[in-house]
Amino acid sequence: MGARVYSVALYALVQRPILIGEFHIGVPERGLAPRLVQAANQVERAAAYRYYVEQCAAHPALVGTHWFQWLDQPASGRNDGENYNIGFIDVTDQPYAEMVAAAKLTHERVLEVHRGTTPPVDRRAKASEAHTPDPPRQ
Repeated sequence: MGARVYSVALYALVQRPILIGEFHIGVPERGLAPRLVQAANQVERAAAYRYYVEQCAAHPALVGTHWFQWLDQPASGRNDGENYNIGFIDVTDQPYAEMVAAAKLTHERVLEVHRGTTPPVDRRAKASEAHTPDPPRQ
């Protein structure tokens, strides 16, 4: 389900400002697990980031989103076994250039999107076929 659907439903229920406490998009590559929300590749992951953040920002009650997490999880897994490619940087401290570029583009325009003077991006990312199906259309 898209960010807009969740935020609209939540806002209708509580009538309070919304802060998305954690979200991520991963890619099933580099020996890491294909779980949770997965894009087809790094380019699509960057597109998914832009789509999610800007669609959230377009909701007037939304005050922010929080990316989880800065660093990929190790291939051997953390203490609970998770080993996802969900960082802005990999385990060798190398940034994912696609994610950095997407964040820069989105962050340059997010205030205008939130004000309603610029529409959010509407390009949905191609989902990975490893685990996560394409999200339903709104």
